[in-house]
Amino acid sequence: MEDINALDLLKEELETEEIHLKVNAIHRIKTVILCIGVDDTIKKLIPFLENLIEREDDETLFAIAEELGKVWELLPDKTSFLTLLENLAKVDETVATKSLTTISKALSDAEIQNVFAPMVIRLAQGEWFTGRVSSCALFFPAYTRSNTQKDKLRKKFIELCNEDTPMIRRACASKLGIFATQLEKQHLIQEILPIFKQLSQDEQDAIRVLCLESFIPMAKYMTKEENQIHTLGTLVAAGEDKSWKVRLAFAKNFAELTDAFGKEITDSNLIQAFTQLLNDGEPEVKNAAIQSMTLCLKNLSTEKICNTLLPTLQNAYADAQTSFKGGVANALSEMAAIVGKDYTVQKVLPILMELIKDENADVRLNVTQGLIKVAQIVGPEILSPSFLTTLTNMTKDAQWRVRMAVFELIGDLSKLYGKEVFTKHLESIFLTYLNNTAASVREMGIKKAKELAERFKADWINSSFIPRVIEVFNVDKQGYNYRMCCLHSLQAVMPFLSKDQVASQVLPVFVKAMKDPIPNVRFTVAKIIHKMRSSIDASSVSQVIVPGLKELANDSDRDVQYFATVALNDL
Repeated sequence: MEDINALDLLKEELETEEIHLKVNAIHRIKTVILCIGVDDTIKKLIPFLENLIEREDDETLFAIAEELGKVWELLPDKTSFLTLLENLAKVDETVATKSLTTISKALSDAEIQNVFAPMVIRLAQGEWFTGRVSSCALFFPAYTRSNTQKDKLRKKFIELCNEDTPMIRRACASKLGIFATQLEKQHLIQEILPIFKQLSQDEQDAIRVLCLESFIPMAKYMTKEENQIHTLGTLVAAGEDKSWKVRLAFAKNFAELTDAFGKEITDSNLIQAFTQLLNDGEPEVKNAAIQSMTLCLKNLSTEKICNTLLPTLQNAYADAQTSFKGGVANALSEMAAIVGKDYTVQKVLPILMELIKDENADVRLNVTQGLIKVAQIVGPEILSPSFLTTLTNMTKDAQWRVRMAVFELIGDLSKLYGKEVFTKHLESIFLTYLNNTAASVREMGIKKAKELAERFKADWINSSFIPRVIEVFNVDKQGYNYRMCCLHSLQAVMPFLSKDQVASQVLPVFVKAMKDPIPNVRFTVAKIIHKMRSSIDASSVSQVIVPGLKELANDSDRDVQYFATVALNDL
């Protein structure tokens, strides 16, 4: 095929009425350019595409704009596609402006000043509102390197912010913050901040929301003092806005706002508006507020947390939705490290102990998962009789996820407080995992038992752990799954025992398991012996293990035969 045929083929494919075929053809523009070369791309392909965009559907235009953002590097003159993309930006702002922004990064300062910036101004002055909307996203890449055009660009952006068309004001509001970060401080304060305040009071709540969300980069660009003087009042008003959508945006972005304003201003001004949102009539606003609260605690004083936030939470969570209560649990867990031990014991822990009894499992789960952070602050004193009773009850929780979290918590507490505290207060509760009805919970128990064995060594394994395992294994009239759990528990601790201890403590259980009436138990013990061969002494292997496995190799169950034979072959 001759090179020129690639363009002819593209034209032919674009004559179809099937949109998806047109789009597929457009996505082969790179191949066409590589075939026809730079000269024909400029002389033939670009004019063809310019004519095409005047009559094509939106999906095809979208594909053209997207593809041009990928192939512009193939031409030595990086401005070659700008006119084409400018025309696309007049009818479809999203992808065209994205491609234009990408290309702008490769342009020289002179090209930005003499080609790109004038293009932005033309779009901003265009007759079609879509072109003016597109221009809003292009002031940011144009401004910094457009020395002689800066005044025009600022003036034109401000004009767009005052447009009657809501869609244009909306586009301005969404780009206001990022554009402001490119401005010199005097222009930001004198020209852009008045526009920010104006848009923050726009009659359309969607514009007020975008303005608030866009404010974050602007707030970070200004100093804390500048924020306090010029924007604080506007933000406080946003927290009290009549529209729940604006209050929601304020709640979602509150943590980042506190980073920009700092601890002092947050304490003295912002927190008052924020605490109202914790009691907001819209559940979505409350939920966003409690999620943000966890992130903004670092920007609040202990006094404000204790005297303002915590009392608000105490009043807010009682009749709240599940998601809010879960957020309260997370926030309180984080709060403990800030307010200290005494206040945690007096105020934080009682709320958590109330929430841990909530009828919703997700709330109980959130509390349980966060208790380790509280325990780190309070110390072993947290293990009061009432706390231990609560843990015991939760090992019987209706939801297995909550039960699993409890056993995980106990394992973490043992690591935190040590062997003496564990054996005195937590051991008996922990060992109930052996009888738990959920397989996932038993697996968590086995995992934590291995960690305990590694930490507390053979003394604890022999004196406390194995006796309880044997006791559960020997219980009559219970499901075989519990006996299998016992076997896997013994497997987990075997690496931390001597071979003599394995022979005296573990192997008698294995021998009994080989004669279990349930095939699953018999082949499970065969598999464990195979894996743990190195932990068993030679005498026990020859005198105890081999005879037992030979008997299993002739078992009536095929699975038992198989795993016993595999184990025998490796001995």
